[in-house]
Amino acid sequence: MMKYSPIALVVAQLLAPAAYAQDENKDEQHQHENTEVIVINASPLARTELNSAQPVSVISGDELREKQAHTLGETLAHEPGINSTHFARVASSPIIRGLDGPRVKVTQNGLDSADVSRGSPDHAVTTETSVAQQIEILRGPATLLYGSGAIGGVVNVVDERIAQEHVGGTRGFFGGNLASVDDLRDVNAGVSTDIGNTVLHVDGFARSSDDYQVPSFTNDEGETTDTIENSFVDAQGGTLGLSYLFDGGFIGASYARLDQEYGIPGHHAHEEEHSEEEHSDEPHEEEAHEEETGPFADLKQNRWQLHAGLENPWQGVEQLSVRYAYTDYQHQEIEDAAPSTTFTNEQHELRVTANHQLTDQWYGAFGYHGFLQEQAAFGEEAYTPASETDRHGLFWLIETRENKLNYQLGVRYENVSINAPTVELGRQQHDFDPLSASFGVTYQWHPAVMFNANYSFAQRAPSANEIFANGAHLATQTYELGLNYDVHAEAEHLYVIEPNERSIELETSHSLDLGAHFETGENHLNINLFVNRVNNFVYESFTGLNSVDLAFDHDDHADEEVHEGEPEGEHDHEEGLPVVQYNQEDVVLFGYEIDGRWQLAPNWRLDAFSDYTRAYAIDNNANLPRIPSQRIGAEFTYNEGNWESSLGYVWYAEQNRVAANEERTPSYGLLNAQFNWFPQGFSRYNLSVYVKAENLTDKLGYVHTSFLKYDAPVAGRNFSIGLRGEF
Repeated sequence: MMKYSPIALVVAQLLAPAAYAQDENKDEQHQHENTEVIVINASPLARTELNSAQPVSVISGDELREKQAHTLGETLAHEPGINSTHFARVASSPIIRGLDGPRVKVTQNGLDSADVSRGSPDHAVTTETSVAQQIEILRGPATLLYGSGAIGGVVNVVDERIAQEHVGGTRGFFGGNLASVDDLRDVNAGVSTDIGNTVLHVDGFARSSDDYQVPSFTNDEGETTDTIENSFVDAQGGTLGLSYLFDGGFIGASYARLDQEYGIPGHHAHEEEHSEEEHSDEPHEEEAHEEETGPFADLKQNRWQLHAGLENPWQGVEQLSVRYAYTDYQHQEIEDAAPSTTFTNEQHELRVTANHQLTDQWYGAFGYHGFLQEQAAFGEEAYTPASETDRHGLFWLIETRENKLNYQLGVRYENVSINAPTVELGRQQHDFDPLSASFGVTYQWHPAVMFNANYSFAQRAPSANEIFANGAHLATQTYELGLNYDVHAEAEHLYVIEPNERSIELETSHSLDLGAHFETGENHLNINLFVNRVNNFVYESFTGLNSVDLAFDHDDHADEEVHEGEPEGEHDHEEGLPVVQYNQEDVVLFGYEIDGRWQLAPNWRLDAFSDYTRAYAIDNNANLPRIPSQRIGAEFTYNEGNWESSLGYVWYAEQNRVAANEERTPSYGLLNAQFNWFPQGFSRYNLSVYVKAENLTDKLGYVHTSFLKYDAPVAGRNFSIGLRGEF
């Protein structure tokens, strides 16, 4: 019997539209029956991956369990268009199309994660993926719902801590794994149960790993090593949630606690003696890692969340949703058994959304989003002063459904006030009024083919860190100066920091996405093209100065005091840090994402992807820093009865389009393999046992997006074994 490739089948179907038109409804119904439909919780309009004009990815089920890593960035690192900051596997955050930090919103059940990870690559994201139900990735501006901090995209981690419906008795999950490269020990479990009209949910996890191994290399200090020192992790957390269900609605609350200690590799310890009383209001308990040679972070977070929903609360409103979260966060950087720097964040967030139907074809949602954030830092590395960010936003989304041609529109107005009352130089408060709007369309041209296009106009208010930073940031080995300041030459080797007299502008993005989705039975192909022009883009540029040459104003003689005894103009620059200045400039980012799955034969499947991002300044064509290189990856999977095996390879191209003072990064490739076994007799538990091998060839790989590129390469050859199940 002659066999045809999946691509040939798609082409044959496209050439015969008349045959499909004879029974289009039947084909479309069959199409959906063979496609798992997952509702995107990040949107109030119950969109799916297929009917969203904005590119969206959802990871759930076994796929999520197989990709789960300690950090959110590493969990998503192989998704099309998504990279990781790769801060030595201890605090990696997601990068979406070359954008990260304050441009990528990380949320838990639609509300901000409320940590301080958006401000520094060594600060951990506090969302936990091992107990999550699914992870949703919105690529491109998502400011309509999430405000200024989502101009680059959103990563929403969804769990079941507040149930919206009965679970049908009792159900739960469990899992655990061991790994060789860092001696990982990881366990997690969760359960939800109906108790009358209430649903109780409990989950928890515990994870411990040592310094991870790499192929032998020479780091920035000139030392040859095969271990990334001070890259250990000890983390545990748990969640308790309770929901009350009634006719026409629900109300629920949850409490989550996270405790985490992790090493900060590449972070050079301060030589000064540290005093507990000087740096913390709370005494720091002695921990097991006091004997570690390098500094480490001690993170604690308490999070309370409330979620309520009503069906048809009044005429014209089909659903009303209220979400509120209060988070109390602190992490201390411990050196010599005492806190050297403490970061705190107290945050309130409220989102009220009302769904309504305008006509038979038009549906919508409008609402209010409020956000109050109080951040503070004190100690050796308090490079940003205490600040308060107050945001209030109004939004409205509308769309059509169930047509071949569907439209999606939205608008948001926001008021942002950022206040740093302790700042003595320059303005203490900045106010912004970002406006965002989007227009998208999806077109079901053929039962097997859908096209989508989306244009977004989005504005972002700079973060407090980007405005007020003024100090040494040892995680990036730089001295940071925010938009609030200018630097002028006072004398040879003496530069004065002065207030910036220029206005700080809103970052404004004009983004266009074009996509196509091909679906034939078990085969699918996604293609996305994007271009994003950002005016007044906020970025850090090297000034060529050293921090030992800086003074605050014309009357500031601190520089002379620090360097007392040195001849004028002969400061020792080895004691200082390179100065980076936040600036604003117009830039362009463009690229593509392609991914597909093809069932080559009954037992053989091929998954493949590729992505690419190019980013540069318009005026001088200067490359933006830490932009990920092109990637191409493929994985073959063979399944037989109750087992399956896979072999995959991901190639990372050389990155030679580098910014000033940035070195090119050589190419490398990672070969991975996995074997899954589904024991017979345990089908009711959906039990699976897996053995995984990563970086089989023990390849040395440097990550261009990492601030620790030549200090913390990717992990070496790693073997892991684990199990997961449900009940």
